[in-house]
Amino acid sequence: MRAFVTVIVDSIRLLRARALFWVSLFISAFVALIYLSIGFDDRGMSLLFGAFHFDMPFMTKGSEGAELLYLGIFRNFIVAWWLTWIAVVIALVSCAPILPEFMTEGAAGVALSKPVSRPLLFAYKYIGALLFIGLQAILFAVIVFIAIRWRVGTWNPTVFWSVPVVLLVFSYLFSVLVLLGIRTRSVMASVMLTLILWLMCFIAQVGESVCHSAANHGIGITGGELSEEERASWKAAYPWARLPYVVLPKPGETTSLLDRWIVLGDGDNLGNSTFEAMNRNGRFDNLDEGVKDDLARHSPAWVIGSSLAFEAVILGLACLAFSRRDF
Repeated sequence: MRAFVTVIVDSIRLLRARALFWVSLFISAFVALIYLSIGFDDRGMSLLFGAFHFDMPFMTKGSEGAELLYLGIFRNFIVAWWLTWIAVVIALVSCAPILPEFMTEGAAGVALSKPVSRPLLFAYKYIGALLFIGLQAILFAVIVFIAIRWRVGTWNPTVFWSVPVVLLVFSYLFSVLVLLGIRTRSVMASVMLTLILWLMCFIAQVGESVCHSAANHGIGITGGELSEEERASWKAAYPWARLPYVVLPKPGETTSLLDRWIVLGDGDNLGNSTFEAMNRNGRFDNLDEGVKDDLARHSPAWVIGSSLAFEAVILGLACLAFSRRDF
């Protein structure tokens, strides 16, 4: 236990010594302040603590529209853009040197001279790095939890689902970064290759979704209806398009699980509430119910389980390389 605490404290000190850590926290505080500045009253919505006001009868304080908008901003901007995109990139760059620097001559000697096995030491360093993104995710969840009560008038503990979701997305990518860092000992190369893998995950998800819609619903890339021959071609291509999607981790779809797990005051989840609100405005008039069901056709257990299986394999290889490496 003492060794675990020592490694965790060492990881925190290493992160605190990096400028990106403080830059990330500053931006996080700024984003949280902007989010807190959004308010609602009897006439509509205000921004920057009342500096700008918009008369919106359907966005008044205590209304369904206000709660949906407030949670939607949290899900679609703070989580989707900041916590699981920009903050993750900053965290990857900040945490990339942890293992390569630890393996430099003399740096690992002190830790390895203590009665701690290399696999256990590897696990300690890995968990320590997860603190970078975990602290930010917890901070945001607490702020959002309080802000929703202040601005909307309800307590919504389901926003805390964002913490494990953000940690999962980061861990998928960080496992690859760790393996590449151990093998190459190059911070720049490991970061660039990890970002390329992230892009591949996105392409695999889009490709699988497009092929599924074409094969099962006859909807082409441009949204037009396909002929039977075209649909048959897509059905033949679908297993091949699905293969990379199954093998690779799914950071995008893991983030989308928040649409199912964040629940509004009326008991409906954020995804269904958003869909229904847009449908009432005529946005989804021509959307088939089968296509709507496709938005949740993969269970959370499958999305997370298959991604963690990939991560387990990568971490196993990284741990093996770390244990066999000469320092």
